Amino acid sequence: MLPGDAMRFQRYGHFEFRDTDRKRSAFLRKQKAEREALPLFADQVAAAQIGVDEEMQARRRQWERDLARSRQRQADKWREARRRIRTYPEPVRAALLGYWQACCWPGDPVYFLSMLHMYDHGRLQLDVPALTQE
Repeated sequence: MLPGDAMRFQRYGHFEFRDTDRKRSAFLRKQKAEREALPLFADQVAAAQIGVDEEMQARRRQWERDLARSRQRQADKWREARRRIRTYPEPVRAALLGYWQACCWPGDPVYFLSMLHMYDHGRLQLDVPALTQE
C-alpha cells in the first residue's frame, strides 16, 4: 500500500485449540468402534491405538500448524492485493480504494482481489476521471 492509503480489512483472529471432554469421548468411541469392527483382532488393534492425551497433543500441534498456514496465506493475499493496486494509475487506484472503503463486502483479501478482477474484466464500473495525456 502506498503511504497514506488506508485500506479496510478484518484482522485474522488467533483461535486456541480446545481440548474438551466431548472431543475426548468422541475419540474413545472411535477407538472402541475400530476394535469392535474387527473382534478377532481387537487385541492387535488396541495395541496399535494411541492414548487420548497423545491424540489431543497431536491435534493441538496440527491446529497450530494449520492456523499458521492460514494466517500466512491471508498475509500473502494481502501482499498480492497491495502489489496489484499499485499497478493502477492514480485516478483508478483512488476510485478502487474509495469503492472498497464504502462497499459492504467482508474486509478480506480474496474479496479485494475479486473486486480488482471484476474491474479488470469490465464487470465493475467506477466513475473514474479521464486520464490526462501529457
